[in-house]
Amino acid sequence: MKTDESNNHFVAGNAEELLSALENKEPYILIPKYFKGKFLENTQLPLTEKEQMGFELGSRGTANLLSSPLFHLINWLSKDSKQQKRIDSKIRKYTLKEQGDNLLLYLRQLDY
Repeated sequence: MKTDESNNHFVAGNAEELLSALENKEPYILIPKYFKGKFLENTQLPLTEKEQMGFELGSRGTANLLSSPLFHLINWLSKDSKQQKRIDSKIRKYTLKEQGDNLLLYLRQLDY
């Protein structure tokens, strides 16, 4: 759990650090190469911007209202650990971007 001073990114090297950063709503979270594989394998990633836009346009906006309760129900019924469920729930507020061998998560609010 450390901050990369050169880019002002929070570096999350394991699930505990990632959950802590998500709960603190860190604006930028860097997932290093050594944790990237495990992260991608275990985490339900949010839709990309293009997927989200197509989803919302195709349903005239009503899907956005229904998707959140449905996601929480599916997440509640899943057999993942409690920690992983919290990560999956909180990561929906972030956008994922490749940064070399690493992954960068940044708050969607920063896009506006």
